[in-house]
Amino acid sequence: MQLTSDDLLGGLGWIALWLAIAGVIVAFSIWRARRHGSTTLALDVTRNASLAYLALCATGIVMNGVRYLGSGSLTLDDATQRQVTQQQSWIRSPTCDATGTFQVELDPVVGPAPISYCQGWIDNAPIGPRLVICLGVLLSILASAAIAWAIYTATRRARLRDPFHPSVSRTFGIASISVMIAGALSAIVTSIGMTLAARSLDWASDAHPIPFELSVPLWPFAVAVGLFALSAIFRYGAQLQREKEQLQRETDGLV
Repeated sequence: MQLTSDDLLGGLGWIALWLAIAGVIVAFSIWRARRHGSTTLALDVTRNASLAYLALCATGIVMNGVRYLGSGSLTLDDATQRQVTQQQSWIRSPTCDATGTFQVELDPVVGPAPISYCQGWIDNAPIGPRLVICLGVLLSILASAAIAWAIYTATRRARLRDPFHPSVSRTFGIASISVMIAGALSAIVTSIGMTLAARSLDWASDAHPIPFELSVPLWPFAVAVGLFALSAIFRYGAQLQREKEQLQRETDGLV
């Protein structure tokens, strides 16, 4: 989660609010588990926390669509903004309006205000770049949701006294692939969308096009390795459990 605020206390207040909400969810989970006499308190709390995170992901998907598709305005990321700033003298619309509208604020006392070049906020951005950015953010949300879903599946099966159920290993395997693909593509797709948005401005004919700065993050691959390892561990546990049950049946047959 990233929060931008002009007021330090206001920003810290929002962070404190989110932490308080997380604390309430954990406290409620503990209270509910103890009320029902649960002997698996840690599992119950983890399961409820993963469900709450999945709910936040669902909310984030809706808010993502509203943010990028419901409005023609968007904020450029730092890398794209640096490229725009370096070439801002070639922008025909210094207010970063993608329709090319030239705006100059007037002050009746001191006269025309200095022209404010693009500061990273684009008005009236075309739907194409906004769709691409929306897709990139969506992929990032789905990658984190896959991890939460795998945790929920594991804790739910453990709560049912069946921790090595085949669905647990399968879910961790799917989550591993999802995080690796969606996490890596998210950064690439978002960067493409940001560059397309910057190129949609009204540039002079001799301006050098904003370059595509594509990079593949390493964290999705590191997380994917961990999830794949968990998938293998649970698969091996399921195999040991089957062998134990088979041995138990053979022993009972001899008796």
